[in-house]
Amino acid sequence: MKKITTILLILAAGALKSQTLEDYLKIAADSNPGIRAKQTEFQAALQKRPQAKALPDPTINASFFLRPMMLPMGNQLGSVSVMQMFPWFGALDAMENEATRMAEVKRQAVQVAQNELFFKVKNAWYPLFELEEKIRIQQDLLRLLETDKELATVMFQQGMAPMVDPIRADIMIDEVKTELMLLEQKRKPLEVTFNRLLNRDDNLPVTISGMLPEPVTGAAARRDSLIADNPVLAVFDKQIQAAIAEEKVAGYLRKPMIGAGLQYMPLVKRGNDLDLPPNTGRDMVMPMFSVTVPIWKKKYNAAAEERRLMQVMYADMKKDMQNELTSMYELTFYELEKTAQMMELLNLQMQKTQQAVDLVLAAYSNAGQDFEEVLRLQQQLFRYQMEKVSAKTEYQLTLVKLDYLTGKMN
Repeated sequence: MKKITTILLILAAGALKSQTLEDYLKIAADSNPGIRAKQTEFQAALQKRPQAKALPDPTINASFFLRPMMLPMGNQLGSVSVMQMFPWFGALDAMENEATRMAEVKRQAVQVAQNELFFKVKNAWYPLFELEEKIRIQQDLLRLLETDKELATVMFQQGMAPMVDPIRADIMIDEVKTELMLLEQKRKPLEVTFNRLLNRDDNLPVTISGMLPEPVTGAAARRDSLIADNPVLAVFDKQIQAAIAEEKVAGYLRKPMIGAGLQYMPLVKRGNDLDLPPNTGRDMVMPMFSVTVPIWKKKYNAAAEERRLMQVMYADMKKDMQNELTSMYELTFYELEKTAQMMELLNLQMQKTQQAVDLVLAAYSNAGQDFEEVLRLQQQLFRYQMEKVSAKTEYQLTLVKLDYLTGKMN
């Protein structure tokens, strides 16, 4: 049993290691309650189609006399009638089309919600990536400082360096250990945020693998037309189409409804003792016809005008959203290029700082001087590495925002 448990744990660990960002996005799309709610809303909207194309329920009226009514054809006990109303020709098709268009609005809302969810998932994923990189850098710095401390101790023992040099290294080692502890503590809230987006248990580990790619200037081709693919704009298009369908339905409200039905009246034979002549007592069946008269035109005209104004409103809202997205796209593209250029500067600074570290370290090894400068330059080099990780993360988050604006999150 113990062996089986061990095998299962190994398999589970392998499955976790194999999960990528794309895997997590799929999990989020399948299990996020917000997405499921939007999908259910769309399925509910589809149920309006059979309701819209159905005929109105028929009307059945039944009546009876407390005392039979005497008629020439016999004594009438009561009557039963049934009436079915029929909308004007084409009205049911128009109402079904209206329901279909409204359902399409809900379906597009699913795409909007999914685009936003993927944006949130990626924004929660890359900070975890950044955290792991920074922990690795701090661990490298800690190992280097411990090596520096050993060197300073040897130099002191040989009488080539003051006693304060190992103490300086100790001070920086304590600082790095504290920063490492704080970084480790930061992992938990980031993982909880990420797991919540996936609707998973808070304690499930999030596997991070690979390296952040290097930013490149001009990597994203700027085309303003890209925002046309944003799913929010498509919602406005669907809403305009739905409003057009509603306007057509409102036009049918001006048309009369036609009704057809039957009335059945049971008659009872009378006896010969009455002065009136006897009759056969045959029941009466009477076909009926009715029509509604839509004479109050103002309310129907107002309903049609309401739908027309809704179309104008959605068109203006779409244009306003396009302007906002274009502004956001321009600013985001600028931020992308700025981050890429800052990365080039950081790479240059790291290269020169490494040269300086090599020089002062060689000088210290020979003469035992400027140990404080060695520590300062090494710390500066690792600070540049930390800034580089932050810049790479910012670059990826900016790309995520561009994908969000252009509707290319998945």
